[in-house]
Amino acid sequence: MKLAKVNLKELAQELQVQSEGYHGFLHKPTGELVGVTDEMFAAAEDDVLLDDYPEWEREGIELAKRINETDGYIRLPGKLDIHEYSMMEDFCLSIEDEKTRNLFLRGIRGKGAFGRFRDFAETYGLMDDWYGFRDEAYEEFAKNWCEENDIAYTNERQKKGESHDERK
Repeated sequence: MKLAKVNLKELAQELQVQSEGYHGFLHKPTGELVGVTDEMFAAAEDDVLLDDYPEWEREGIELAKRINETDGYIRLPGKLDIHEYSMMEDFCLSIEDEKTRNLFLRGIRGKGAFGRFRDFAETYGLMDDWYGFRDEAYEEFAKNWCEENDIAYTNERQKKGESHDERK
């Protein structure tokens, strides 16, 4: 079976929304990224009557069943695998002004680090720089994850209805 290429930008975006109770998956044959909640998995395992759920939840429960019953899906790394704190620390280290860099580095130590970082970034007008840095870091993480899992990837945007079936 030929595997589709996954789009790195889309994968990076999906990685950013991973959270407790929400899990992303890559459908290996198509490169499609999908997400399922813990509740949808629980309903799929309980083999509930789908008529009791709204349409959008039915689709999610059916997807959870497919994920459980086939080997066509690979689970994406979760928040704990990604280490966004390290990204934040790397961003602080990239700040050219030594005084500002040291302020940021001291500010991200201990409890409340993310909130203090956000406050500093807003005060110093660095939020756009942070978002760009973080997006690039997520893309690099996505690229490394693909390579570690022998998944072909592309940086090109896929057009709706178009399928990828080439390998890198």
